[in-house]
Amino acid sequence: MEILNKKERVSSFLLFLLMFAITVGILFTAIFFSYKLPWKENEVLRAENKKIRYEFLYQKKFISELEKIDKLIDSLDNTKEGYFFLEQSINADLIDIKSDIPKDSLDDKSMYENLILTYKKLMDAKRDLKQVENARNEIEDLNDQLEEYEKEIKQLENALELSRRLNRN
Repeated sequence: MEILNKKERVSSFLLFLLMFAITVGILFTAIFFSYKLPWKENEVLRAENKKIRYEFLYQKKFISELEKIDKLIDSLDNTKEGYFFLEQSINADLIDIKSDIPKDSLDDKSMYENLILTYKKLMDAKRDLKQVENARNEIEDLNDQLEEYEKEIKQLENALELSRRLNRN
C-alpha cells in the first residue's frame, strides 16, 4: 500500500525543515549578537572613558599650572623692580604650557590655547596699567613741582615788587 499524498508530505516536511533551519539560524544570530556586540560596545566605551579620563586629568594639571601663573601675574602689582624679569618668566611658563598641550588626544585644543592667550593679554593689560599708573604718578609729581614753582615765582615777584618800591623811595 502506497501513501496517496506522498509528494505533499515530503514538500511539507522540507518546508518544515527549512523553517526550522531559519528559526534556529535566527536564534543563533540573536544569541551571537547579544554576546558579541556588547563586548565590542564595551571596548568602545572603555576607550572613550579612557580618553575622557585623560582629558579630565590634563584639565586638572592645566588648571593647576594656570593657577601658578595667576599668582605670578598677581605679584606683578607688588613689584617695583624686576618687573621685566617676572614678565619674561611668565611668558616662558605660558610657552611651556602651550607646548605641553597634546596635539591629538584632546577634543577642544582651542579652549586651552584661548586660555593661554587670555592670560597673556591679562599680563599685557597689567603692564599697561602699571605704565599708566607710573605716568599718572609722574604727572602728579610734576603738578606738585609746578605748584611749588608758581609759589616761588609769586614770592620772587613780591620780593621784586618790594625791592622796586624800596628803590623808588
